[in-house]
Amino acid sequence: MRITVFASSSPRTPPAYCALAAQLGTLIAAAGHELINGAGREGCMGALNEACLAAGGRVHGVILRCFHEAGLTHAGLRDVVIADTMRERKRLLGDTADAYIVLPGGPGTWEEFWEVAVERQIAVHVRPLVVVNADGFYAGFLAQVERAWADGLLYGPAAALFTVVADPAAAVTACAPDQSAQVL
Repeated sequence: MRITVFASSSPRTPPAYCALAAQLGTLIAAAGHELINGAGREGCMGALNEACLAAGGRVHGVILRCFHEAGLTHAGLRDVVIADTMRERKRLLGDTADAYIVLPGGPGTWEEFWEVAVERQIAVHVRPLVVVNADGFYAGFLAQVERAWADGLLYGPAAALFTVVADPAAAVTACAPDQSAQVL
């Protein structure tokens, strides 16, 4: 299975979130899955890549040319595609994925999440989309989504769009294809 992970690439990422990402990278490799992400060397993304590679996993990276030229590509990656635009990068991150996992991150992570969620909602795909709500990081976000559902602004409940888990092990388990998945 090819799992795309959206996560922080900030050098200011708290160590606890980097440890969470490293655990996920190790689990993805141990399960024999392939990791796809933004090819970064910092933050959650860097820790994810480092751990997956250290555990013998395969990592496919997709990075913006400007970031690559600035030296932000993880040095250990052998399979890196350089994209010229964010649209191209997101397409390459998503097109070959069998599932998606979202770790703590900022606006880039959130925007990538929402694109996949919208595509799921309008029946472009039914691939698993898993949010890791470590230490309640996404609690405010989840409350906003529930409010949107309660106010009639979503076509269906959040649970139909994505799965929320507390840790990396549950995230990898939740990536298994769900034959009963509904598209709203």
